[in-house]
Amino acid sequence: MGAYTTGAAVYQLLLDMNVGPPSRLTPEEIEPIITGIEAQVNGVLKAQGYAAVPATGTNDVAMIREQVRKKAATQVYVTLNQPQRSPDWVRTWDIDFSEWMNMLRQGQLRLVDQAPDVGQEGQVVVIPFRKLPMLPTED
Repeated sequence: MGAYTTGAAVYQLLLDMNVGPPSRLTPEEIEPIITGIEAQVNGVLKAQGYAAVPATGTNDVAMIREQVRKKAATQVYVTLNQPQRSPDWVRTWDIDFSEWMNMLRQGQLRLVDQAPDVGQEGQVVVIPFRKLPMLPTED
């Protein structure tokens, strides 16, 4: 079971999309796909300076769950069906995930329940310091 979603949730999403049950995969067999996607998300979160990885805040988990669940569903669909041209929902969810990851990576999107511990890409970090007057030296 993943930190953000489960194989059963992805399986149910595919059923809800009227794709039909994945014929050759069980919810348990979807788990490794979820693990790989969650590892990508957690890697970006870690690189952006978030201390709690995987994220544990209610809002953070809800946001990430939706993205991971949809991305896993697209990978399962493409893996099983290998279509010449993917349906619109597959292409849209794949693009949405890529754009979401890029926004997270560039600091344009942040987690809700925690702030990063370090400056993010493109962010100015001000470090206050005090300049002391120079003391005369004795010759």
